[in-house]
Parts: sequence; structure tokens; C-alpha cells
Amino acid sequence: MKKSFGSSKNKNKEKKTPSKEAPAPQTWEEYMEEGVLLEEKGERYGTGDKARRYYEKAGDMYNKACKLNPEDSDCLYNFGRVLYILVDFTHSTCQKLSLLNASIVRFRSALHYDPDNTDTLFNLGQALTTHAEVVQDHEEDEEDGDGQDHRHGDEDNFQGSPEERAVLELLEAIKLFETCYSIQQRELYAAVQQASSKDNGVTEEKTEGSGEHEKQELSNSAGVLIDTLISASQALTSLAFLVDTVERSQTYYKQAKDRLEIALGVVNDKLLWPDEEEESSSSSKGKEKDAAAELLVEGEIEDVQPATKPISKFREAQSQNETVSRKEKICDIHLQYSTVLSSQTERSYQDTGKISEDLYDEALQHLDVVLRHQPRHVEALCDKGDLLGAWAQGLAALDQGADLSDSDIERFDSSSSITLGTSDVIAAEPSASSTDLRKSSRPVRTWQLFAFATRAFLSALEVEPQNTSILEKLGDIHWSRSLLTSPVALKNRSMLLNNASVYYRFAWESCRDGSTENVDEEQRMEILLSWAQVLRAIPGKEEEVLRVLKQWKRLGGTKEMLMELLEGNSGDILKEDFIEFALKRLHKGF
Repeated sequence: MKKSFGSSKNKNKEKKTPSKEAPAPQTWEEYMEEGVLLEEKGERYGTGDKARRYYEKAGDMYNKACKLNPEDSDCLYNFGRVLYILVDFTHSTCQKLSLLNASIVRFRSALHYDPDNTDTLFNLGQALTTHAEVVQDHEEDEEDGDGQDHRHGDEDNFQGSPEERAVLELLEAIKLFETCYSIQQRELYAAVQQASSKDNGVTEEKTEGSGEHEKQELSNSAGVLIDTLISASQALTSLAFLVDTVERSQTYYKQAKDRLEIALGVVNDKLLWPDEEEESSSSSKGKEKDAAAELLVEGEIEDVQPATKPISKFREAQSQNETVSRKEKICDIHLQYSTVLSSQTERSYQDTGKISEDLYDEALQHLDVVLRHQPRHVEALCDKGDLLGAWAQGLAALDQGADLSDSDIERFDSSSSITLGTSDVIAAEPSASSTDLRKSSRPVRTWQLFAFATRAFLSALEVEPQNTSILEKLGDIHWSRSLLTSPVALKNRSMLLNNASVYYRFAWESCRDGSTENVDEEQRMEILLSWAQVLRAIPGKEEEVLRVLKQWKRLGGTKEMLMELLEGNSGDILKEDFIEFALKRLHKGF
């Protein structure tokens, strides 16, 4: 939350005389008030260049205010928070790091003058967590192109690796979140005690409307406390994945889950959400065991349907009252629970070389809780698609080329007519349990998981039909399915390749002019290479392959980029034989 300054009278006066240019700020108070006004304008635009420019101007006002009064904690906090917001407006890693370090410095200074400020504690923890995530792939001891280095605070002389620095930052962030939580918990407990005393008639009589206001204040405070617990869980999850030993990793994963269990207790506390009549999170969780049989939908394996132009089938959401906040917090908690478990599956595979299907199972159950509350929740749908796809990819790596039994082939041939709308994906009651699915052969299970992942992404696409990342994911998943060697995959290979090509084309069309938000040049080039790879696998598409590769080169593609991919950084999508092909064609000038 930002600190507000100035009177509403002055704001109204400026609106009445728009023809007169307002005088430039001169005093500390004027700089602060102007900064707050510019921030509010940035918030109204949300994203995009206009929002970015307003935030940059707000930062400039706070910077000038800080020069006039360098010891004011509110000014330092506001400046640090705007710098942190601006991180989301850049795709450059160097710029992200520079902004994060500048933000961290301001937050530290603000905390020096106001050590118990929960807003500052929370935001410094967030900035350190983000910094740790970004810095792992970049050496911070080197300066970037704009002449600024990536060091901050007391770690200026730190000589360790980026991973070691990230660990230290995450440990500090966790301490900050714990301190913040302790203060917030005490304040919330005191507020609950005060409200309870008033309800029992111990203190003065309530004025009209004051009771509702107090209840809303309790809910808001509880929501802030939950945010802190979720952020602590996020930092612990990142730390668990980074540390060397399996024992330490498991300890941090357990602590990450413990914070979420506390958050579930807060969200289910009737004293904090007294007017809520929704299904409680704990009852949702109780249903999850029954929902273990609902993990995956429909027992039969369908033929692949052709890709079509994505069109949103949803109207704009209606305005909702304040009681939605609890539902949103429930969703936030279960989303983070799924993230913890998803990270744990990756770490487990890294440590043991085995796929932890029980962890995948549990992670999906938490996403299903979110989707029961909010069936159009795009993040949950995409997380579900990613999780199912990763599970299928792991099984495929174990069992490529395995033979199927006659009964499996018969199941594949008994295709069923389906539609790929959200109502089918989300609301349909499944007819096969995850236990039954586990009894199937790995090729059957792999195909089924890929199919469900596809459905999840298609459901997300119905909500956001122009989302480049979802379109790219659909291209990726159809390409991955086309590489399977089971009979059902071979039977549908032509359709899978065509669908992959269509989705990559849609993804490229949605971002080719570079104006799409949150799509950087690297992602655009990745889409083109993936599209060219798919086209190369389709007979008769040789000219289209070269046309797409030429577009990739015009966008800035180089031999060095392909060589880097060839050295092992291409992931599961771009294959070595295609990269070698692209290198040869590049050498010949396409």
C-alpha cells in the first residue's frame, strides 16, 4: 500500500481548471503528492506503455522528494515499491536486476527508519525473492550494459556463485516474512479481541454501520496475513529446490506446506469471515480424497480434433461484492500448494531419477479446488496443463516405443465424439479414477495425460483467446504428442502436426508486430523456430519452412543462437536434428 499525501480539495480544484497548467512541485509534500497521483494513474492503465510512463514519472517525483528528506521512511518505501512495480514492465534481465537492486536499497533504508513497518518488511521480502529467482542464471559480479552493477546491501563483497547468493537472499526474505507475520498476527489478534468485546457489550454501543466496517477490516487484515504466509511459502519453495542436500530440501518443502496449512486455518476462521456461507476450504480439502477419483476426466481416449480459430465464449465478469475476497484467498492458497508440490516433483526426479506420480496427483487435486471455486481461472488452467504435460513427458521419456496390448489398441480405436469447451473440461464428472488410470500401461497413461493437458489449455484459451503463451503451449503439446510412438499417436500424427502448426501460426500472428504485452523478442523467435520444426515434419511444407526461418533471421536469429541451442539448451521442444538442419540452411542463406 502506498502512503497518500495532500488534500482532496486540491485535487478537485485542479480538475475544475484543466486549462491552467499546474505549477511544478517544489516542496517535499508537493513531490510526494504528485508521486501518489501519478501512481494512481499508472494503476488505472494497469499494463502497457502508458502505465509504465506514469510509474516512471512517479518514481522521479519520489526520488526528488527523497533528496529533500532522505530519512523519511514513507518516501523511501514509496520509491522502492514503484521501482519494484517497474520490474514487470521490462523483459531485459539486466534492467530487471538494476530495478530490483535499486528497490531493495530503498526498502532497506525505509526499514532502518521504521523497523516494524509490515508493508516494508513484506515488500523487501518480495523483492529479495524475485531477485534470487532472476539472479540464478546471471553472474551479478559483472556490470551490465548501462553501467550499473547488480549488487546491493551488505552483500557487495560476496564472492560466491549466483546460486549461493540466491540462497542467502531467500533466507533473508523468509526471516522478513516471519517477522512481518508475527507483527500482523499480533495486530489481528488484538483486533479480534476488540471486536469480540464489542459484540459482548463490554465497550460502547456500536454506531450504525460500524459493525460491518469492523468485520470488513478483520477480513482485510486476515487477507494480508494470508498473503504473507503465501509469500513465505514461495520463498521456502525456491530455497528447497536450490539447496544441495535432499534432507534440507525436504525440510524446506515441509515448511512451505506448513505455512499454507496456517493460511488455510486463517481462511476457515469464522471470526475473521463471519458472513461467509461458502464451502469452507477445509471441507473442500476433505472432498479432495473423494476427488482423488476425479483427478482425470473420462476413461476413453479420444481422437484428436482439428484446431480452430480461438474465440472467447465468455462475457465480461460482473462486478462482485467484498465477500469474493475469501474465495480468492482460498484459490491463492491452493495455487501455491500446487506450486510447492510441482516443484517437489521436479526436485524428486532430479534426486532420484524417478517420477513421483503421487505428488503430481496431489498437486492436481489442489488445482481442482481452485477450479471448483473459479472455473475460468486462467492461471489454474494453465498450471494444470503444465503439470499434466510434465507428467506425460516424464512417462514418455521412460517408455518411448513400448508395445501396446491388443486391449489397449482396441480402446484407442473405440473413439468417442467430444467437444473441447470449458463445460466439458471443467464441469464434467469423470468416469475413471486415477487408480484405474494407474493400472493402464504407460503408453495409455501418457496419451491420456497429454489429452487432458490439451483440454486444460483449450479451456484457458476460451477465456483468453489472444494469449500468445497459451497458443504456444498448445503448439508445444501437440508437437510432443506427435512424437509418441504408440498406435494411437501414429494414427493421429497427421492431425497433431497440423494442429501444432496452426497454434504456432496463431501465436505468431498474435505477437509478430512486437506490441503484445509480456511477449519478448526471445519468445517470438522461439515460436518461429518451433513452427518451422513442425512444418518440416509435414510433407510438402518445404517452402513454408524456409519462409518461417527467413522471418526468424529477420527478427535477429543468428548462427550463434542455434549453436547455443545445439549445446543442450533447447529443452524438450526443439530437437537436435532440426537445429542442425536450420544451421545448414542458414549457412546456405536459406
